[in-house]
Amino acid sequence: MLRHLLILSLLWPAVACFVQAEEFLLEIVDETGQPLPARVRVRDKSGADHLPSDALQVPLGLDQWFVTAGSSKLTVPSGPLEIRVEHGLEFLPHKSATLIKPNQKAKHRITLNRWVDMLEQGYKCGENHLHVPLPELAPQLVAEGLDFGTSLHWWNAKRFSTPLAGGYIRDLKFAGKLVPTSVFDYEIEHDWGAVYVVGQPTPLEDENDSSIPNLPILQRSHDTGALVCYQGGWSREVLLDALLGTVDVVNICNNNFLRHAYQPRSRYSNLLEVPGFPIYANNADDMLRMNTETYYRLLNCGLRLAAGAGSATGPKLSPVGYNRTYVRMEDKTSYEEFLERWRAGQNFVTNGPMLKLQADDRYHPGDTIDLENSSNTLLVNVTVHSPHPITSLEIILNGQVVHQATTAELDATELDEITIKVPIEIKAGAWLAARCTAKDQLLSDEELAAYEWGKPKMPRQPTRLKFAHTSPIYINVNGHGVRVEQSILEAKAMLKAFTKFSRQETSEATLDQLERALSKARKRLANGNF
Repeated sequence: MLRHLLILSLLWPAVACFVQAEEFLLEIVDETGQPLPARVRVRDKSGADHLPSDALQVPLGLDQWFVTAGSSKLTVPSGPLEIRVEHGLEFLPHKSATLIKPNQKAKHRITLNRWVDMLEQGYKCGENHLHVPLPELAPQLVAEGLDFGTSLHWWNAKRFSTPLAGGYIRDLKFAGKLVPTSVFDYEIEHDWGAVYVVGQPTPLEDENDSSIPNLPILQRSHDTGALVCYQGGWSREVLLDALLGTVDVVNICNNNFLRHAYQPRSRYSNLLEVPGFPIYANNADDMLRMNTETYYRLLNCGLRLAAGAGSATGPKLSPVGYNRTYVRMEDKTSYEEFLERWRAGQNFVTNGPMLKLQADDRYHPGDTIDLENSSNTLLVNVTVHSPHPITSLEIILNGQVVHQATTAELDATELDEITIKVPIEIKAGAWLAARCTAKDQLLSDEELAAYEWGKPKMPRQPTRLKFAHTSPIYINVNGHGVRVEQSILEAKAMLKAFTKFSRQETSEATLDQLERALSKARKRLANGNF
């Protein structure tokens, strides 16, 4: 008898847990009542997350989310549950609680509300940095509302066994929805700089060799029409490759920013150790400044580079498309057209707000304005929509703020929408862009504090910062584009420091080729002929 009691006492926790488990049907619909694929987190009062047995799991920080096609069955304990649901950036995130009663089958329906429809406004979205195999990628692309996808099947080595049959652009399908996706894309990530190549027509066959710069491989891909995207303007090799015409995109909205978190990476401030360059502090605002100001330095040299966005989902615990680009597509539908328009800079990047820029009611990002004299005024119109309170809205000319929304304008918004229309004086060749920030208030301070994880050398810290940035409008005056002398001097210093770096990193045979490339880049920088 005693032995039986002992066995029963050992089994009791499991038996009790089993008795408390309840069937739970969760339905996600849009405002018309149609099933909506989404990313979901279901959490009980103990802090444990629950997933359907057959669902695709999506870890974000320390959370365990899953993808639903619109309807999912779970087994959960009775008692209170917290439910969070998200579908990309264009639907308001949902957060609520429900009570599961003992011995009852529970059914719960959640309606996600769309706050903006960018397709109606002529935009389609994608990103450039996804380390997700195709079977897992399709559900996430659909659940996050992306129009186009990418799969980096090579990352310093072959990562995914993507079949050759079917071509390099394929329609990935989930819940009846198709997302055109390029499947032979790749990332090179060494001390030279991390770079993503999207729309690569054939699998990369090169061996991984960290002593060889990115340039030779990128030139081959660029010649085929692939889109070349650098992780940041602070990458060691980005200036050289951009001067030689092999870079299309520089990420502003990059994987230093994750859902509810950012990466403190002050050490990226000055990787080439150029004397006098700024060092950015390890806070979210300065990590954004590092991304933008190093991008501005490149633009100020006269380079035309579109703003980029990528999330690094896979290695980084962040949703697919958390950082994304919206490209003006009008009636265009093809993936190839999407890449070409992104290359041309007809886009903005965001992880929250939706941002539009116009000049003289007809010029948009990616356009060139030709002016014939040195005394001109452009009427600049900027509109931002945001589900989060907007904290700043600025017009940027050659890297400098030339107009910002007032505190009164920022405070007088509902579901936030701000439009500013102001004259901007143009005296010489320039580039013009808009940027904004917003504050995510979905989580309490206590909830937000949980989004801190990682090793001491690779930490993630909580943040409420959201932001958006347009690609530039380019302005020629008397046939001349932008040439900011301070940025030219800084670029020359970067090339000098890069020469020193490359002589330490590469082989003698490669160095000869690299020296020729550097000589060509210096000449192009000096005369502005790109």
